[in-house]
Amino acid sequence: MSNVDSSRAHWALGVAIGAVVFYVTLVSFNTQVLASQDLYLHISVGRWILNSGHVPDHGIFSGSMPEAPWVAHEWLASVGFAYLYDHLGWGGVLAATSLMLALAIGVLTFDVARTLGPLVAIALAVLSWGLCINHLVARPHVAALPLMVIWLAAHARARRKDRAPPLVLALVMTLWANLHGSFMFGLAFTLLFAAEAVFEAESPRQARGAAAQWGLFLGAAVLAAAITPQGPGGLLFPLQMMGLSAALGTVNEWQPSTVINNAPLYAWFFLLLFVSLLQGVRVPICRLAMFMLLLYMALAHRRHAELLGLATPILLQHVIAEKLSAAPSVVSSWGAMARPAVQSAVAGIALSVACLSAVVLCRDVTRGPDKFTPSMALNAVEARGIKGPVLNAQNFGGYMIFRGYRPFIDGRVDMYGNEFMLKYTAVDQLPAVLEQYHIAWTIFEPSNPRTILMDHLTGWSRIYADSTAVVYLRQAGASHQPPG
Repeated sequence: MSNVDSSRAHWALGVAIGAVVFYVTLVSFNTQVLASQDLYLHISVGRWILNSGHVPDHGIFSGSMPEAPWVAHEWLASVGFAYLYDHLGWGGVLAATSLMLALAIGVLTFDVARTLGPLVAIALAVLSWGLCINHLVARPHVAALPLMVIWLAAHARARRKDRAPPLVLALVMTLWANLHGSFMFGLAFTLLFAAEAVFEAESPRQARGAAAQWGLFLGAAVLAAAITPQGPGGLLFPLQMMGLSAALGTVNEWQPSTVINNAPLYAWFFLLLFVSLLQGVRVPICRLAMFMLLLYMALAHRRHAELLGLATPILLQHVIAEKLSAAPSVVSSWGAMARPAVQSAVAGIALSVACLSAVVLCRDVTRGPDKFTPSMALNAVEARGIKGPVLNAQNFGGYMIFRGYRPFIDGRVDMYGNEFMLKYTAVDQLPAVLEQYHIAWTIFEPSNPRTILMDHLTGWSRIYADSTAVVYLRQAGASHQPPG
């Protein structure tokens, strides 16, 4: 194939794989995508921003810490979710989330297909997709995934050409920093690529030149990342988050990966280990260090598995290509895809299927009952005219904000902090919390240990219960007492 035809083939394959990802997400993962308490919060925050015209800097909506400092680092994603929901409903949110994942996998396929050919590119895309599924929910991190792939692919291409990425790429960092805190991951890998360029330089002069080029780009990227409502202070937020170990420990996605909660990661890793040992793959030390960092992150926090899945093919594609150099030509052959007419047909059909899927499958989408949506319980509260401060399960905080309540706690653990979260999560502190915050009613999951304790607290009565939530009301004139 000529260079032009080859480029068209890469794009056609990327579009086709992206369309498949988009379609399968809409069909098979629609319920999972929408099942997030933070999605309710993001829609509410986005509406607030659109109505007020500025980004909040304190604990809006919180009933316990309304004046606490809060860094709304995902403000742009919140605005996007609010706009989509208010104009297109849940179907718009579902379609946008599916599209972001499709873009990430599609761009990944395009990039590695240029080095490894179609069959291996498809295999790596499927493996990467598998590591994204476990954390596939409509939240800002999904919007950042295609930016991460673009960022790393541009870095890998620049290193292959022994130069720094073009300065215009730094603009990606501005968008990324306003969408999600994972922009710090991008800056960290820029530093790692810069270190690789210096380490692998053939002479001190080349090392100094590489340091100057990459240093200039890194400086531009840092400046671009500082263009947020928080300014330079926003650069510190991801680092500050790392210090909230107690608070983050209450969030499932920050838990360590296990075979139970993240089985795809272990299947992916053992498959990679098997193939590497079988083929005797040797990885340059700098790329090996990058891979080990990604693996550690994925094992330490289950939410980072998609970073490992999407970054590894980009980082190791040339290592894989060297091992495939002796493989049969059919592995790297484009076959019928080498023909421009076939490329155009594949891309056209894929885009048509994706568009038709969006129209048909995203129409009249409703968010079904889930563990984050105690709608019937709040209906009962409203029917009884219950007012006053509430103590709620953390998983209910987003929906309560969405319904106009001021919850005791929601998903913003960074705002509430370690001390508050430790007190909230200590079940034996429940009577003291009820007393300190003058709680008038509570709402917890039936399986929540606080529910059992509430049944034995004097002065409290259970007024509503279903499979999602249990509501307790403080009896008139009753004071808080420890369980009898």
